[in-house]
Amino acid sequence: MTDRVAWESWRVARLERATQPYGIASLARTEWLDSAAREVDGLPGLWRLRGQDIVGEGTGDLAEIVLAPGQDVTVDSVKVRNFARGGTNALRIFDPSSPNRITITGIDSYDYDPDWRVEGRYRRSEGERTADVDAVDGFVSTSRVAGEVDLITPAGAVTLTVIGSDHDGYSAVIGDATNGDETYRFRFLDLGDGPDEDRFVVDFNRTYLPPCAFSAEYVCPLPLPGNRWGIPVRAGERTVARN
Repeated sequence: MTDRVAWESWRVARLERATQPYGIASLARTEWLDSAAREVDGLPGLWRLRGQDIVGEGTGDLAEIVLAPGQDVTVDSVKVRNFARGGTNALRIFDPSSPNRITITGIDSYDYDPDWRVEGRYRRSEGERTADVDAVDGFVSTSRVAGEVDLITPAGAVTLTVIGSDHDGYSAVIGDATNGDETYRFRFLDLGDGPDEDRFVVDFNRTYLPPCAFSAEYVCPLPLPGNRWGIPVRAGERTVARN
């Protein structure tokens, strides 16, 4: 399989996963809860926090639903999930009929360009280096900085700050000069299991849209300051196409 064919298969799979009935595009709402039971629009019963669990009471067939962080259950025609972040929890509601999902016609992308598959020198961080990561809603978390990759791209030289570890895999969030015009405001990169000694291959053709490009109910991380570039990265996914 050639790199282009593999990329085309990746694009098809991306769209299929995003637009599944309960895929990322179906997220209709994120409801932050506390210990006071309350109604949630579109759901039966009352919902509240009990510790880190989300509890739904009087929801129909089930007298009580208890969701630990990360767990989900289908209620009527929607799926609800306990989303935990920084000691707080939200009820995420995935609705197949959400306009976020049913209006999608595709994911616009730049054409495949082998020149945007770039190998660079990797400089591993010394010790336990961390960075504050801002989310789109202002929440700040901390992530481990694995290191930096020095790259010569078709548009110029950049340094990519990489998050992750050998155990969790490596990734990055990037911003570039196309954002807000040709592309969404920032994009994601998955970088696999790690570098080959001091070399890292970065395939910008697989730069992809964050979940918040599909639904504004997500709270995606923004690029680290070093990953906000003045060059245009004309590779990878661009925008969500809608009717």
